[in-house]
Amino acid sequence: MIVFDPNKQALFNPPSLFIDNHYKKALMIFDDEVWGNYVINKNLKALPVRNKDGKVFNTFRVYNYNREDILLVYPSTGASASSMELELLIASGIEKIVVFGTCGAMDKTIVKNSIIVPKSAIREEGVSYHYLPPSDEVIHNQNSIKAIENIFVKNGVDYLLGKVWTTDAVYRETAKKLKIMKERGCIAVDMEMASLLAVAEFRGVDLAGFLITDDNIDGKSEKELKRISAKLFQLALDIVLSL
Repeated sequence: MIVFDPNKQALFNPPSLFIDNHYKKALMIFDDEVWGNYVINKNLKALPVRNKDGKVFNTFRVYNYNREDILLVYPSTGASASSMELELLIASGIEKIVVFGTCGAMDKTIVKNSIIVPKSAIREEGVSYHYLPPSDEVIHNQNSIKAIENIFVKNGVDYLLGKVWTTDAVYRETAKKLKIMKERGCIAVDMEMASLLAVAEFRGVDLAGFLITDDNIDGKSEKELKRISAKLFQLALDIVLSL
């Protein structure tokens, strides 16, 4: 049984990573294509960070967008690891975060490369229960949803607003679970959203998240949208500036 303790002081607390501590906004980019084509291939400035032992790593990248420096992060896959990385970012001074990556669609009518804006995430992982009292779902902050929708509408980008299912057991997505989660209103499945939303709510920072469908666990969809990776990167930057 997981015991939720609202005390923000733990036995081990996340340390600050940054040598230069003026960064307040970050993108957590789970999308391999966006990270490879629009971060790694651009030879962006590396931000040196140091671990608790003082060793320095060139881990993150800095992107100057509309005269603001935004930290770009390529997080680990899965609820536990990515939540720990989010904790480190928050402890290092980050206050506004946009998260985006891929997900699995849960209905054959949802075509590949559709954009999903979660209105909430079902908590079928373990991390969120350490940050919020027990409940079925974590709610995506309404101000964050509004910020995402405003940018998408302004840019003429179509999206689907709906509930997502967050699981930390990707190889236990069964036909029975798919049926149950669809009945509960889920339109997509991912591995991090519920946990990241919970950490952000617990720590009192602004986090907005959206997803791009990469596959379909309900069967192959008949159509496929053109992937707009460059546009997704620009949209995420616009959203984080608007938070």
